Amino acid sequence: MIYANPLAVYPNDRFKMTKFVDDALKNDVAYRSDDTTVPLIRSNYDNIEFIGGRWRVQNDFPHIIQVVRKKQFVLLDKLPHQEKNLFEFYNASSVGCNCYGYFLASSKGDYVVARYDTDNQTYWSYGETIEQARAFMGIKLYDEYMDLIHAHVCKQKTK
Repeated sequence: MIYANPLAVYPNDRFKMTKFVDDALKNDVAYRSDDTTVPLIRSNYDNIEFIGGRWRVQNDFPHIIQVVRKKQFVLLDKLPHQEKNLFEFYNASSVGCNCYGYFLASSKGDYVVARYDTDNQTYWSYGETIEQARAFMGIKLYDEYMDLIHAHVCKQKTK
């Protein structure tokens, strides 16, 4: 899967294509993450970005990124943990990005991500442990459904 590298200099294809063609005609090269180079003319345009004054081949990133509270994760595997609250828990890795593209911060996972599907939408939270992910999910759901909760469990107090 190709994700746009936020470090790329050219925000749109018009400027990027002009620079790419000019540099390819000058026999410029693109750098790979292993310090080898490939002639720009033989490079896959969709997999090249101009970053830090050089053309760079973007590494393949075959994962789906899930954004949770403005942080990027890759869900690695579902944890065999079930509670009465119906939350699903996943072992997840945070995602990093450098001039060669996206990468997993940890192949074993460095976070727990919680998911809760409702009729209206899917809610997400994360933490370093199941307990933290559950707590942050509970806070999010309370914030979202506070009026319903108060109307149902505080009938005597609201009279």
